[in-house]
Amino acid sequence: MKKIFTLFAAVAMTLAAWANDYTGTIAVSINGEGGSQETTITVDQNEDGTYKLSIYNFALELFGTKTYVGNIVVDNLTGYTVAGKTTVVANQAITIEPGNDPENETWLGPLLGEVPIIMATQFDETNAKVDIDIDMRSSIEQFINVTFTTPVEEPLKGDVNKDGFVTSADVTAVYDILLGNDNQ
Repeated sequence: MKKIFTLFAAVAMTLAAWANDYTGTIAVSINGEGGSQETTITVDQNEDGTYKLSIYNFALELFGTKTYVGNIVVDNLTGYTVAGKTTVVANQAITIEPGNDPENETWLGPLLGEVPIIMATQFDETNAKVDIDIDMRSSIEQFINVTFTTPVEEPLKGDVNKDGFVTSADVTAVYDILLGNDNQ
């Protein structure tokens, strides 16, 4: 009996997926003009090791008007983790589903059909950074850029350029400092 419980616990841990909510600032620019607001995104790790990024019941506040967009979900993303930060990228079309907020019945996102996105996301246990380009110029004459960042709670060791991530740009900055280059 003890072996069965041990086996069940091992299988459950193997199949376990996780989810993490990040609250931060989302900035939306449409044809170069836009604004920002606070929102929460969710990053799930699926059972197969891929990732899913979601913004549920997203309502965009731009130009004094609130537009209910819907549930934005980008799924089955492969990623890689280096030094505790996971990076995922996507170049695909998604369909925005209606939200389930009982205060609103009309959602714009589903009316758009397939939405082409190019996305780069980096996250760890406490911080996330997302950059999405949506080129809808051929259908609705709009180019949309969406960025999301969480406030960085403490400086990262090695984050020379203070962008919240340790990347090759930090190595280049150190290299320039050592060589005395004043390109910053």
